[in-house]
Amino acid sequence: MNIELSDVMKGFKPFLFEELYRKERAERAKGRDIISLAVGDPDIPTNESIVECAVQELHNAKNHRYPNTKGNERFRKAIAAWHKRRHGLDFHYIDEISILVGSKEGIAHLPLTVMNPGDLCLIPDPTYPTYRTGVVLAGGEAYDVPLTEENGFLPDLGAIPQKIAERAKLFFLNYPNNPTGAAADIYFYRELIKWAKKNEVIIAQDAAYSDIYFTEEPSPSILQAEGARDIAVEFYSVSKSFCMAGWRAGWVVGNSKLVCALNALKENFDSGQFNAIQNAAAFGLDHFEEIVPGVRSRFKKRAEDFCNGLKKAGWRLSMPEGSCFIWAKPPVDIPSEQAVVKMLEQEGVLAAPGAGFGAHGEGYIRFSTTEPEEVLQEAIRRISAVKW
Repeated sequence: MNIELSDVMKGFKPFLFEELYRKERAERAKGRDIISLAVGDPDIPTNESIVECAVQELHNAKNHRYPNTKGNERFRKAIAAWHKRRHGLDFHYIDEISILVGSKEGIAHLPLTVMNPGDLCLIPDPTYPTYRTGVVLAGGEAYDVPLTEENGFLPDLGAIPQKIAERAKLFFLNYPNNPTGAAADIYFYRELIKWAKKNEVIIAQDAAYSDIYFTEEPSPSILQAEGARDIAVEFYSVSKSFCMAGWRAGWVVGNSKLVCALNALKENFDSGQFNAIQNAAAFGLDHFEEIVPGVRSRFKKRAEDFCNGLKKAGWRLSMPEGSCFIWAKPPVDIPSEQAVVKMLEQEGVLAAPGAGFGAHGEGYIRFSTTEPEEVLQEAIRRISAVKW
């Protein structure tokens, strides 16, 4: 029997990071010592108090039953309390917060709640690849909005053609930004919300790196901008801030209609996250002020040291304003994939080619700082030895 895959499935490209994992495995199979800085997978262990909380929750038989897809009350109330402390915002834990099995799945599902075939979604370029996933599933179209170094890697709203703005249904954003490390301030968010309301565009802001910021002021929430709740949702995760990537816990907050629609959709896809994990994540949020600053300062120091090392080796870059990534141009102007292959073949260092994040990422390389300090130091030594 000749099994024919759907047109939707044929439209999917291999996920960038899976391709990078395959490259790494192939080189290791040759017996080579490979340092992989291609993927943002925190090496810092989850705080021991969170782990101990999870252990206790595992022994609670009530947690062995099905969870609520929307998320349990303890976690949603902890999220509401955290947003009040962190952003000064009040959210109703029932109607304005929904738990996700990691923010990635919520981001991928959101277009299915608001887009019809042929609808247009604005997607930054370069960008995290998952923003396109739900658009493809919904039969929508994507329009790439350039993020350039000259504009601080922020979208130039005035440069988006009016015909495109009028057609657009959804706009994905991500600050602090993956892959560029750029930050957005409240003034940008205010202008964005005005633009979005004028053009009736829904805003989806991915705040996965909201607390890995290196600026003097904490990263703002887009929902702090006046009128944002009328038109925006924001996605959060415990993956980076709490070094809980493998736990798969996140949430969406904001416009009630969008939050509830996403939850209703998810009820048909999953049965919610394990309650023991939700309760451990809630514990983490309750102790945010004790746990996260240390994680943030460690990533900041890594970024400073790695950037200094790259600059000494002739790379062109600026210190990121947040995230766990360094976005840099090599000493010579060559295609990003070629640069990645040179580093891998000559010195056994794997990074992510900028072209994998979009056309406007060409010429850049993304390095992840989610490896121990001694590994990052060795990576710099090897990168400095590459013959360009």
